[in-house]
Amino acid sequence: MPSFLREPNQTQNQLEEDCGSRYAYEDMELVESDESESGGMNEDKAQMTSSGQVRFTGKLVSNMARSVSSEWSTSKKFLGVSPMAIVDYIDEYMQHRPVATRRVLRSVLGHRDQYDIENALPHCGYMFSSGPWKNALIRFGFDPRASTENRVYQTLSFTMEFDPIIESDNHDWAEKGEYAFPQFLEGEDNVAHVFNGKKFVPNGHTWQICDITDPLLRNIISTNELRSEFSSQDGFFWNGTMAKLEVVMQDKLVVIRDGGIPTDDDYTLFLAFPDRFIVKGGRDYERYGLEMGQQYTAKQSYLRGLLVKRAKISP
Repeated sequence: MPSFLREPNQTQNQLEEDCGSRYAYEDMELVESDESESGGMNEDKAQMTSSGQVRFTGKLVSNMARSVSSEWSTSKKFLGVSPMAIVDYIDEYMQHRPVATRRVLRSVLGHRDQYDIENALPHCGYMFSSGPWKNALIRFGFDPRASTENRVYQTLSFTMEFDPIIESDNHDWAEKGEYAFPQFLEGEDNVAHVFNGKKFVPNGHTWQICDITDPLLRNIISTNELRSEFSSQDGFFWNGTMAKLEVVMQDKLVVIRDGGIPTDDDYTLFLAFPDRFIVKGGRDYERYGLEMGQQYTAKQSYLRGLLVKRAKISP
């Protein structure tokens, strides 16, 4: 790997070995086909064509790299590194990790000019605008829907505010007009694209499953109960697995954001929530994870409701 790229730490190396690293991502160039009848995309009906493109309902998605604009190549250099060099570095990185978000690329490229990285993306891969691998660059020629092994590259996006809630009594604004948030500081123990369950860097809303190192969340991810074919909503995971992963991770993010420390005792009982949640008619009264005589705390009761609601979205 070129010296321009930062070597991932040991934890990240282990994760990428687990990932199997076979994909990459980038913006998709849509080209209307002759038989186009619909303006929408349907990933469920996508299939490879002999021309090397991915066919969706009524549209063709380019699966070929675009030529690099000579104007862009010569118009800008950043810290002595040419735009073409950035393309080469991303291409090389994606040989061992075929799917990566912008956050991952910014980390391995040393947080270089976002403009340079954005311009390099269309030359390195394609990107889904929706679905389990949304907003991740996918290496040209690689289809993450082809194998359950590629579930580790699926993305999680959270629509939440990352601005912390500060208790007024805990800070003397008259004495100092700024506030430090150590839980957001990037460092060896807080890599921007990795979620360890203790800190996070609020420079984006999307994580990949292979970059989650929190032990409780890894427990959820390590399930052997998988779909044989990918779902346009949940990829190769069942609805219950994704419900647990999304609800617990988002709550941990909120707790960390507001200066707290997530307690796994609040979430462990939800490991009993089924990976494959069967949607039934009427209200769900199942007491997931509770033994006789036990009761949910107010927070657990709230999270349980979110679990069921999320699982019902994609049966």
